[in-house]
Amino acid sequence: MSACRGGILLLSARPEAHREMVHACRLNGIRVHAPHPQAPRLAFGGHPEVILVDLVHGAGLTREMVAALNRRRGRAMVVALHEGVLRPRPDEASELVVEGFCRCSEWPALLRALVGHQGAAASQLH
Repeated sequence: MSACRGGILLLSARPEAHREMVHACRLNGIRVHAPHPQAPRLAFGGHPEVILVDLVHGAGLTREMVAALNRRRGRAMVVALHEGVLRPRPDEASELVVEGFCRCSEWPALLRALVGHQGAAASQLH
């Protein structure tokens, strides 16, 4: 993940619940955009490389937003944050296609993977 573009987009009804993760990412040079839940999300924050979707607190997704996220396949990795129990959900997020899952409590492993990815991308430039 390049420090000059990309970054992470966090879609959450309670972005403050992920404050520690966001802070740790930023300390490691990873840009994180966590829009206010009431803010328009049509653009999904530009061109993130990773989109974290909060299934614990909700992400406020509409069917149209889920369809737009699903069309981004190959351009952004979508990872669902959860608490360990994944049950079928009757909401709009049930149609979301994700590349991976991460427990909210296990974000340090996700951060290590992202930092490693960032280092690999930087080494390919040299």
